[in-house]
Amino acid sequence: MVVVVPPPAELSTETLSLFTTTDPFLSNSPIFVFYGPSTSTTGVSSSSRIQAHVFAAPGLQSYPRLIVSPSSPLYAAVNGLPREEQGDEISRGLAFSLYKYFLDVSEEIKGAWAEQLFSTRKPASAFNLFSDTHAALLASRMSKIDNVQEVANDIRLSLAKQSISWVDVDLALPPGSMQKSEQAETDGQDESEDNLAASRYGQYSALVKAFGEPAFIPTSKLRRAPSRPTAINRTTSFSRKQKEVLRREMCEFVDTEESYVGKIYDLVHSVAADFREKAEKRAPSSTSPTSKALAGLFPPSLDEILKLNTGFMESIRSVLEETENTAIADIDASEDHPSQPFNPGEPKESDITGAMTFAKCLVEWFPKFADCYADYMQVHADVSQLLRIFLKDIGSSFSKRVQETGEQRLTSMLIEPVQRLPRYNLYIDNIIKQLPVRHPAIKLLLRARDVIGEICSREDPSKNQSKIINRLQGLISSWPKDFRPNGRLITAMDVVELAPPYHLVHSRQGSGIILLFSDYVVMLAKNSISAMTARGILAEIDKPETNSLARSDRPSTPQDLTFLQKLALTHAHFTELEGGSTIQMLCPKTTAPAPNDTGLVNLIARAFYLTGGYENKASRWIEEVVKARVEGRYPEGQREGHAFDVRSTHDNAENISLFTAISETQQPSTNSLSDSARIRVLIESGKRDITGAEKQEVDVLAVVVPADDDVYRVEVHSRHDNTSRNHVKAEGILPLLSKKGMMRL
Repeated sequence: MVVVVPPPAELSTETLSLFTTTDPFLSNSPIFVFYGPSTSTTGVSSSSRIQAHVFAAPGLQSYPRLIVSPSSPLYAAVNGLPREEQGDEISRGLAFSLYKYFLDVSEEIKGAWAEQLFSTRKPASAFNLFSDTHAALLASRMSKIDNVQEVANDIRLSLAKQSISWVDVDLALPPGSMQKSEQAETDGQDESEDNLAASRYGQYSALVKAFGEPAFIPTSKLRRAPSRPTAINRTTSFSRKQKEVLRREMCEFVDTEESYVGKIYDLVHSVAADFREKAEKRAPSSTSPTSKALAGLFPPSLDEILKLNTGFMESIRSVLEETENTAIADIDASEDHPSQPFNPGEPKESDITGAMTFAKCLVEWFPKFADCYADYMQVHADVSQLLRIFLKDIGSSFSKRVQETGEQRLTSMLIEPVQRLPRYNLYIDNIIKQLPVRHPAIKLLLRARDVIGEICSREDPSKNQSKIINRLQGLISSWPKDFRPNGRLITAMDVVELAPPYHLVHSRQGSGIILLFSDYVVMLAKNSISAMTARGILAEIDKPETNSLARSDRPSTPQDLTFLQKLALTHAHFTELEGGSTIQMLCPKTTAPAPNDTGLVNLIARAFYLTGGYENKASRWIEEVVKARVEGRYPEGQREGHAFDVRSTHDNAENISLFTAISETQQPSTNSLSDSARIRVLIESGKRDITGAEKQEVDVLAVVVPADDDVYRVEVHSRHDNTSRNHVKAEGILPLLSKKGMMRL
């Protein structure tokens, strides 16, 4: 975790008095001064030695030791006081400290302060703003108030420490540096991370590995992270009982596949064939469905499923038969409690049980299932509604044939292919449980499992996105009809917005929900305590879609939610407050700020207390936002290619987690709403000059150039600071960025 805004200095209210006034030159903007004597290092108090803590629109500035001396240039403010007040030590101290405050405020902030308050007209005395005369006038108007502790607490809450747990990074390699992974797809050997990184990144593998472990961002082709083998609940040995259960699970897999193929054969050749034949011979006046309409019940993909699964069944049955004798002999020769761990490298530990050959068979056949099963599942979603429509005429020949077949039997037969796919993964899981941790078949079985998982989740991305937006429009009143985010809906969070000074009890403005897309942040308001929660919205969206014939005339019911605001994700910046219970969002006042407008005047800070699933989990929200920025910044086509990767670090020594997008581009091919990462790391083959424009695009720009003996020359640039240059090894890159770069965020 990196502190981006430090907490305010502690105010000792026992020794401080509080003075306040409003500024007539700045639309009566309030100003507070905590004033008191300063104790020198010798412990001797003096009326000329004071402490002052000034709080106004630009923020809090503390001066623990000020010497109010006539020789100081700041004393000009004292000379501007009315003559009768120049002899008062408090008035002198107030004027002196206010003038000091004005001089310390940057010109950019002064301009924003004045511009914000004078949007319609300029004051007649604008030339005197922030001058010694201005400070003297305010000091003479100040009055003492008694609720020092209350005001100090409010200021502390308003200016609480802000931190971030996650930061996104763009790591750009030279063109041609990233190679497509050549890892064998069927050998099952578990290559080490070092070998995989070396084959993919070549000479830059050590640098890439320094940015953490491989991570994952979903795409329309790959919605789940690939499964990885673990040692949980798994032994290193291969006992007799494990081998017996393994063969039993493999046999059960084949037996159920034979039963399944028999049911599909009966469905295609006994049931579907009869219905199809009658549909082709139907009279024009018949109310029975046509051949084209009947394809909604018995699509051509059903015949393809039968063909493929018949071949698959014969293959896995052949594997069992060919390995049966050796497997039985191996089981008889095995011990109940073997003393030696399983070693796949020894000849005697070859694939005697047949698990490896069985796994290869699954990896070979499962990808062939993708198109036909995906098509069948899409068609099957409308089967129930189609049957209702076709059976409306109870006197039709179709209705009579359904009665002869049995409607319940027919629907059970039609759902068999849909139910079979997830059952494959159940059998795979049972097989994996029996294998020792180093068995080479595990990786192949997990790969086969992922293939089935992807087939089950297959859906046209555009249709899926349209379905999500349509459901949101039905659930949320006043959702703009023309607002349809292109990015994926990532998560939703219940919040309570807090008004300054952000008291959890007294400052609550209202409950709501924040929706996070990869390109937008959407603010919703809850209109009642019974309004749908963030978890409810996500559950509603994840529900299987009802059939298309019923969708159009059954809109969703609004759930006491109102659309408030949409913000491009690039315009919303989040930080963590109060130990993770609250977040602050810095965003434009308007929904659509002018392009490249970074003016301070147009920004507003909003605080949200987290409830529901994100309660006290601000860092989790920041992580989701960081990943969403990467997803929105790189087009899906680029993320699906071999020249893109993501890595992440967790809980490292620098107490900051990085989510790094790795590509071969000096700058991502961004969409119109996308932005750059806060940190960009350029890997260069040789030294080159960095332009001022490149430095202004990001908070921190690091240029890494290989030197001698695995040492790299690193230049760290920021928007305003000077450049730092260091020579480090690959493992020193992140500590250097943390030391030189994180402090500049």
